[in-house]
Amino acid sequence: MDLKSYTLEELKPYLYTLYSKPESLVPLSPLRLQSYLKNPRAKLSDPVLFEMRQKGEVIAYRTLLPDCFYDREGHPQRFAWLSGNWVRPDMRRKGISSQLLEMAEEKWQGRLMYTNYAPKSKALYDHTGRFKVIANREGLRFYLRSATEELLSGRLGSRPVLRSTDKLINRFREWRIDKYRFPLECPCEVSPINDFIAQLSELVKRLQQDTLFRRDREIFEWALEYPWVTEQACDPLNYHFSYRANRFENLLFQFTHPDGEIRGVLWLIIHNNVLSAPYLFAGDKTLHSCMAETIIRTMIKHGCTHTTIRNPELLEKLKVHNKIFLKLRKMPQLIFAHQELAYLLPEKRVIHDGDGDVMFTG
Repeated sequence: MDLKSYTLEELKPYLYTLYSKPESLVPLSPLRLQSYLKNPRAKLSDPVLFEMRQKGEVIAYRTLLPDCFYDREGHPQRFAWLSGNWVRPDMRRKGISSQLLEMAEEKWQGRLMYTNYAPKSKALYDHTGRFKVIANREGLRFYLRSATEELLSGRLGSRPVLRSTDKLINRFREWRIDKYRFPLECPCEVSPINDFIAQLSELVKRLQQDTLFRRDREIFEWALEYPWVTEQACDPLNYHFSYRANRFENLLFQFTHPDGEIRGVLWLIIHNNVLSAPYLFAGDKTLHSCMAETIIRTMIKHGCTHTTIRNPELLEKLKVHNKIFLKLRKMPQLIFAHQELAYLLPEKRVIHDGDGDVMFTG
């Protein structure tokens, strides 16, 4: 078996060869490729794809997303997120994933992190003993509507039965939702925007000083322009991760105080019927109530079933509206870093829900 890595510079010509052959196994969709190539925190020399071949055929691959964090002295430190990982079913449990991981560790000198993992991937990382928890973030999933068909059909089957159950429950839920009255009026004007304007950029920059990854206007505009999911019709690919949705939409809101000052921004993503809030920046603590209300109103308007939130301030404000939700479920998040990074990480680690690769997919 042959193990090979590709740098960002080598990625485009290699993948375009695969895209021209419909039967080819694709380790990165065209959407992800364009995103990788535009990554402001990547270098052309960064190794981002690792493949294992047997008799010329790809039987496993791993992809990485370059990023940076800010160390104890406030200096940027480059690393990569462990992202996609796939092994052909008949070749699993043969140590191939371990070989791909070891090669990634070697190329990046252990400067790796991961989150939003599959259980089998986490088992592999745990087995190495080289990854440590750097954040254990409490979270809640807020269910506004029933979604048993989407959430349980893979385990229980019987889609028609689950669909009928959802319709019955949600018919009652819509009545409850329509009757709901928000406790307080938001003191700020909430308005949709298309981009991070200059005034917002300064606010975001100021409020990012204590965050671990300090993603800024350039990063946000990159993610908004090059998401990994689309609702447009696409040619089918031999690709093992999602790249098309029935609905995928980024929504930005700015919060303006009665004195005319812009004091906050909220970024929401709708992926099919699920809403996420990858980033929010509030220059005033009272804005968290407004942002919680904006999330609920957006879910109502767009027919969303649920959202998962881990921002501590936003969590508390959403709990005030517990009467409107069908159910709340604990959804913690762990973030891991390789032991080679441990001595660089600051003790105070402010992390956003969109850190990792969530801002590309929702």
